[in-house]
Amino acid sequence: MDFQDLVDTPQKVKTLAGTLVFLVAFPVYFEALPSLIDDEISGGGSSGLSGSLSVVFEESTTSLSESVSLGDGESHDTFFDLMDESEMSIGFVELQVSCFDNDEPGPGFTDSVDGVSDLSDVEGYSTGEIADQSADGDCSGMGNGGFSIRWDVTPGYTGESFTEEEMNENDIRELWSDGGNGRGAWIATITASIETDPIGFVDNDEDFDITWTAVFFELIIEPTSG
Repeated sequence: MDFQDLVDTPQKVKTLAGTLVFLVAFPVYFEALPSLIDDEISGGGSSGLSGSLSVVFEESTTSLSESVSLGDGESHDTFFDLMDESEMSIGFVELQVSCFDNDEPGPGFTDSVDGVSDLSDVEGYSTGEIADQSADGDCSGMGNGGFSIRWDVTPGYTGESFTEEEMNENDIRELWSDGGNGRGAWIATITASIETDPIGFVDNDEDFDITWTAVFFELIIEPTSG
């Protein structure tokens, strides 16, 4: 069959023309399909809710507590492992070290404690978004002794609900996200300084309560009523 046989009737001409159009359009369509899908995802209708939006932080807390007794100059390493067990973001991580020095021989003998973190195994440390900190405090005989350190894994996190008028849902979720930071081993070393009588008979060590707390959250975003 030669070309003349393919176009010797009007019906054959239409069939041939349709076939040629299909052969040209088919690969062009599938070459453009990924960009069409991307445009649909990033284009209109993909930004979620907009207008006046109620933003609520629904929190979940994970904590670890331990106690240790330390003499003068003795140190203790404390560990807090945060694994990526859910899709929730981490609002903040806090280290609280408490002590109550109620066995001093007299004025001027107040025990104290200092601490320094090692977050080199925590996501976000290498990029500078999470940094090591240090702190110290006296073990006041009136209570509330020690120190606390807090890391805002999600910058500026307070957990307070608010109403947003300008940003859409996707922008809000991007703003209030930990960016995958905070997962890994949180480590800190605490060191005791004990003030005692010359023979160390009355007070030669101190008890320390150590508490790690991590607050996770997910966003609940809904249109405001009214």
